[in-house]
Amino acid sequence: SKNRVKGLEATKANILAARSISNILRTSLGPKGMDKLLVSPDGDVTITNDGATILSQMEINQQVARLMVELSSSQDDEIG
Repeated sequence: SKNRVKGLEATKANILAARSISNILRTSLGPKGMDKLLVSPDGDVTITNDGATILSQMEINQQVARLMVELSSSQDDEIG
């Protein structure tokens, strides 16, 4: 069974998740942004510097991090 985290511990976990995602995407942003090489479990390779693509390919279990991925996806759908 899952243990539900509450209070300060939950806040810390959410901040850590957001920081982890920002650290992954940071190097792909801006005019000097680097490409990321993503390998899926079945061996498919994707090379991209698009944040929405990077996030959509990741397996994320943390709720706030998953919410960030969904927000990124909906923004990409709206704006392109």
